[in-house]
Amino acid sequence: MLLVLKHWADNKKRYGLSVLACIGLLITWFAFTMLTEFDHVPMDKTVQQVTFFLALFGVGTFYASQYFRDLGSRSKGINYLLVPASAFEKLLCSILYTAVLFFIVYTVSFYLVDFLMVAIANSLPQTEKTSVVNVFKIVLIRFNRDSTINFLLFFFSVQSVFLLGSVYFEKYSFIKTFICGFVACFILFCVMYFFNQQLLPNGDYPRGFLTVYRVYVEGGNDHLVQVPRWIGEAFRFLIMYAVAPFFWIVTYFRLKEKQV
Repeated sequence: MLLVLKHWADNKKRYGLSVLACIGLLITWFAFTMLTEFDHVPMDKTVQQVTFFLALFGVGTFYASQYFRDLGSRSKGINYLLVPASAFEKLLCSILYTAVLFFIVYTVSFYLVDFLMVAIANSLPQTEKTSVVNVFKIVLIRFNRDSTINFLLFFFSVQSVFLLGSVYFEKYSFIKTFICGFVACFILFCVMYFFNQQLLPNGDYPRGFLTVYRVYVEGGNDHLVQVPRWIGEAFRFLIMYAVAPFFWIVTYFRLKEKQV
């Protein structure tokens, strides 16, 4: 708790100005979209959705990549390492600020601006009425029917990657983390594409306990191999629930290594 309060005391002015700047940018952007879409539907739900997600992940990832920025400076890094708190406590504090508190503050700020701008848009003459969008009903990852949980898990996973980058890279952590993440996603996409194109039998997914895969052998022939369905379920579980904890654990050991 003392570490959380200390971090707030050291950064409250910067955080306060950042929140005001974010609100100002949202107002400016919504005003611009209202002027350019005046003859159509100002503050359309699509505009609200795109604005929310782009700003959330853009600002959120940049903030997470800068959380441990003091470690990139020798003098500031020494002062941070001398703080009487364990690596685990510092990790919990970083998760609290970059994942939980950031998401709450950003969502509240967005909806304050959104309610105001939607009210202004609906008061304009000769325009179609619109309403405030519920961003928690947007299905980003179709692993289950609860879009809110999917959204939060996806956000926490992305934040955990950039939080690790802030510890691992001393300079230009945001850019380097973004490049590494892009390369990793591209490789994963290529693997999944090869899997779907070469192994799955024409996209057919038979029912039952076993899933069938097509494997090519010499001579141009191929045969079907049955793989237990629990393997696919386990993979889906890991992607959905284990990404953020995995990167948090890696961040912990990286941070602990810097404290030795």
